[in-house]
Amino acid sequence: MTMGEMFRFGNIIVRVWSNDHRPPHVEAYWPSMKKPEAHAKFLLETLECVECRGFSTKDIHKIQEELEKRHEKLWEGWRQIHGEED
Repeated sequence: MTMGEMFRFGNIIVRVWSNDHRPPHVEAYWPSMKKPEAHAKFLLETLECVECRGFSTKDIHKIQEELEKRHEKLWEGWRQIHGEED
């Protein structure tokens, strides 16, 4: 796992960037972060998708389901990487 990578499912990578900004969020990529065919950003507080390119609505719902399963771990990851309490 690379620094900030939270998990993978299928071909999708979910990541928190170490030099990223608030509000707390995660980003999903498919198939790679270097030249993604699809990218989406989800707020950690609500898991709302606030930015999307290349994913279908069905894909976004699947990603949100996976984020929900790991919601607390994602918060822990954000706090560990950013050294912040929310």
